[in-house]
Amino acid sequence: MHPSSNKLHKCSVSRRPAMVDRISELPEGILVKIVSLLTIGEAARTSILSHRWKKLWTFSTGSLDFDGKNVLEEIIFFQKFELLKPERVKFVSWVNQILNAHTGATINELRVQFDLDLSCGLDIDSWINFALQKRVRRLELFFKRVAIHWDDCYPFPEQCLGNSNINFLTSLKLQFVGVTQEILEYLLSNCPNLEFVCISNSPCLLGLKVFPASCPKLEYLEIVHCHHLKFLEISAITLTSLTYSGPRIELCLKNVPNLAALSFGGFYADNIIRDKNFSRLSISLSQIAKLKLDLAADMYGYFTRFPNFKNLEQLELIVKTSDHRSLLSCTSLLRACPMLYRFSIQMEWVDEPAEVRERVEKSIRLKCLKVVEFRWFRGSTTDVELATYLLTNAPYLEKIQVDTRHPYHVGTPFEVMDKENVTAKERVRQLATSLSPHAELLVL
Repeated sequence: MHPSSNKLHKCSVSRRPAMVDRISELPEGILVKIVSLLTIGEAARTSILSHRWKKLWTFSTGSLDFDGKNVLEEIIFFQKFELLKPERVKFVSWVNQILNAHTGATINELRVQFDLDLSCGLDIDSWINFALQKRVRRLELFFKRVAIHWDDCYPFPEQCLGNSNINFLTSLKLQFVGVTQEILEYLLSNCPNLEFVCISNSPCLLGLKVFPASCPKLEYLEIVHCHHLKFLEISAITLTSLTYSGPRIELCLKNVPNLAALSFGGFYADNIIRDKNFSRLSISLSQIAKLKLDLAADMYGYFTRFPNFKNLEQLELIVKTSDHRSLLSCTSLLRACPMLYRFSIQMEWVDEPAEVRERVEKSIRLKCLKVVEFRWFRGSTTDVELATYLLTNAPYLEKIQVDTRHPYHVGTPFEVMDKENVTAKERVRQLATSLSPHAELLVL
């Protein structure tokens, strides 16, 4: 390079304006809002940016999300169950450290997900008290268990019920947390802003009564795998979605004019199909726009006649099947849904002896069906037969999504173990030749 050129280069570099940190010059209130949009880890890492940022993350008003799901999945995948207790100690210590450092006045959400039991009771009590003191809006405790032991399930603390700040709650989701009928009904009656309530795997929930005066804003209610439950009595004008999965119970729905989405699973769903008695729900089926059925047992022989779901737009089925079954019996339910727009089916494959395959005598044009989704598609005679039927009888189909992955392995270390994807995807490509040119095919 010519000497004069070198001097010019140095001159241009020296005249280049220095980088100015404009963000740090913003008012502290705006910086706290920025930090509140980050995850716990991301927010904590901002402390190294400058002296001004060092403590900002402790004022976060957003979500405090303590998610240990990946650690649990690795323990299960590698069968290192001896690591559970030390990992539990580390997890509890991590949560305590963050909550003790937090100095903000409020938080929007506290979410904890790990295998925690009664031995962590005092710590969990303090976390709930912390959340209520911060006027938390969304409280989610997911204590997923590697091995289920009902006798050491953490019980929701009664002493928290006297805290006046529970009325700030808009969403309550509890899994593997012991919640009695008295506690849950107290929460519903004293949390006027509650919109979402999800209770899963509670060993001590025996029943529940919901009345309009007790929950004026309740929109979504989910009660799942509470195996000692005996009854649900629900009257809620604002309720739009109800999910129940578990044993057969007395379910009474009254004054639910806005209820548009139903999801049933377990033995209760099986009994509805077996008895062909949707009328027991005491509601008009014409108001249902979305229906999900998760069937626990062999229900093929009962898929014959259904009442008319004249306004149903979305139907989702989770069914047990095998290479020796035919899923065409499910189409009798499709025929009962003349306005069906989206149909989703998840196959759960089981081993069973060969038998005579069922046949469908009558086909029907599914003129409103635009979207079809298959999950755990293996490319066997069973799922290919159903896919072919839908391609033939849904003339205005716009999209078909085929997921060849095991639904419970997606996003976990087990996903790499699925070996059947190649065969399944090849069968999907063969099906694509009969797909309408204007329809989209998505393969996962």
